[in-house]
Amino acid sequence: MNVRRALLLVALCAAVAPAQELLAGLARIDITPSASGPMYGYRNRRCGEGTGVHDRLQAKALVLEAAGARLAVVTLDLGSIATGKVFRRAAAELNLPVGLLAPSHTHSAPAFLPASLGTDTPSPYLAEAEEKILRALREASASMAPARISVGRGSIRLGYNRLLPREDGRARALFDNLDRVPYGPVDPEVTLVQVSTPEGRPRALLVHYTAHPVALGTTNCLYSADYPGVMQARVEAALPGVQAMFVQGAAGETNPLFQGRTGDSDKDFATMTRMGELLAGEVLRAAKQIPPAPARPASILHRTATLTFKNRWEPEKTLSVGLSTVLINGEIAIAAVPGEPFLAMQMRWKQESGAAAPLLFGYTQSTPDPWPGYIPDIRSAALGGYGADNATTIEVGAAERIMDHHLIQLYGLRGMWRPAPGQP
Repeated sequence: MNVRRALLLVALCAAVAPAQELLAGLARIDITPSASGPMYGYRNRRCGEGTGVHDRLQAKALVLEAAGARLAVVTLDLGSIATGKVFRRAAAELNLPVGLLAPSHTHSAPAFLPASLGTDTPSPYLAEAEEKILRALREASASMAPARISVGRGSIRLGYNRLLPREDGRARALFDNLDRVPYGPVDPEVTLVQVSTPEGRPRALLVHYTAHPVALGTTNCLYSADYPGVMQARVEAALPGVQAMFVQGAAGETNPLFQGRTGDSDKDFATMTRMGELLAGEVLRAAKQIPPAPARPASILHRTATLTFKNRWEPEKTLSVGLSTVLINGEIAIAAVPGEPFLAMQMRWKQESGAAAPLLFGYTQSTPDPWPGYIPDIRSAALGGYGADNATTIEVGAAERIMDHHLIQLYGLRGMWRPAPGQP
């Protein structure tokens, strides 16, 4: 066969080969508790159980498929999540081998996990939430259609680093910052992942930002999605037909600059709303700049692992942490970390991943392993403070080892590990 005939054969094969098309399905469901119960997040909350609903809590599902590989992202207006049932049934019933359950970490959601309740068993709300998450995944999986994916960026500083160095050289938390002093470091970047139709009509906008959803404080006794809920509602109102989804970053020590702390519900919700509106404004500005997504073969690659760590204070005890690393179209690199990761983990992922769009999904469960709580980097663990040596149990060095493993997995997904030594 001469060279011309060989090239013609290759061209013909490429023309008839099925394109690795990206498919996407979307769904949402109300997950507001059907009955009042304890609220999440504050040890010193002024009320006991929630007394009502300010804004409805939602779960929003995005299912992606490319070349037979499938991925689910579920954003949740919850403080935390730990479930094995969702992963088992999603894999068995929906062919979803990897799922990222991403709570926003709002502190105005129900407390239902044993760690939050101080009990050995979860509340009935866990089963209620699990069934609703599975329902959303079924609906999203049933609505798959051709799609394109693209990335945009913005920047707005709406947070401060609450761990302040003190005169004794140690750090301690400043939980309330009513003067809005921009203590650092923080990550002001807003990253947008837009899912659109092949014709360019946006269908979903995933918003990644990094700040604790504690704009509402200890006096609030109404269920609320906090500022991420406001942002999503404003974006959806401005972009009809678009499902806005919020993913929290490594916000372990980052608080919002806007804090409702007066005890007057109307005033405090107005402050929280302002925070959400400011973020929504930047999201909408950046969304206008997202370039059209080109037609190209799509790919979804992932690796999942469970690492075991010692308890920092009781070394005879261990803690399992499940991780998933995802690479979409060779450009969007997701490091899913459960619990409350510290900012240094996110900044390292951005610096060392080598990806066009590196995203650390904080507070995100991707395996049936338990919720690990705060995960401070080594320096923060040494300086101390809330989440750094107080209210954390994971061994020192866990954050670095977690990110080491994410990078190893990502480089593997990119085919960078060779079976033999390379050129000198």
